[in-house]
Amino acid sequence: MRNTKVFKALSGVVVLLLAVQLTGCGQMINAIEHSDMQVKLKMTDTIFLDPIAKAKNRTVFVAVNNTSDMQEVDTGMLQNLIASRLVSKGYQVVQDPSQAGYIIQVNVLYMDYYRQTGTKEGAVEGALIGAGSGALIGQSRDTSIALGLIGGVVGGLGGALIGKALKVETYAGVVDVELREKTDKPVTGQMVTNAQTGSSTTIQTKQEINTNWQIYRTKIVCTAQQTNIDKTEAARTIAERIASQIGGMF
Repeated sequence: MRNTKVFKALSGVVVLLLAVQLTGCGQMINAIEHSDMQVKLKMTDTIFLDPIAKAKNRTVFVAVNNTSDMQEVDTGMLQNLIASRLVSKGYQVVQDPSQAGYIIQVNVLYMDYYRQTGTKEGAVEGALIGAGSGALIGQSRDTSIALGLIGGVVGGLGGALIGKALKVETYAGVVDVELREKTDKPVTGQMVTNAQTGSSTTIQTKQEINTNWQIYRTKIVCTAQQTNIDKTEAARTIAERIASQIGGMF
């Protein structure tokens, strides 16, 4: 009987050591797989510009803001990158929006840091990104889509890493893009604003608009993932990819 108990105890130790060893192997493999930065972007909605207007409107005005916590995404750098992409396609960047055939406004709305860990909290963190961020940003349709995409990427990391020396880290965010295209004929419409004044009261205001600008809006979801990621490098890489995607609309 005693030998049986000793055997069971030793078996438990062997299983525990084997589990630790396998976890360490998984940690190392995962860290190696993410040694190079992996950047992914996806738009919530595709924007199709009028090809006739594109052939005629060859001037563009670009404005960039950053209201996120990640101020390393420099607005001047991102603005210059977008302008550079458009210049390479034959557009002229102007400083006066009234002289532009296109107006591009970009805002880095949300950018945050997520670390892959082997704890239950790490797994829950990924699952709660969509819900938590949605509460902070608002529950519009395209915002929900954007945050859902982020949750899928970050939440899908799992919980393989338990060490602090090697950790797969992610910066994930949402970027608002508004693009205005000058038209020959007036564009009419209605601007509706809903103002929340409490848990059960909403004030709605409407304004008739008549303008020569066709307005398009979308959001860009971006994630940068790497083992022991460098925040400054991640910000620069994200900015480059955002600029490429915006330039790709033209």
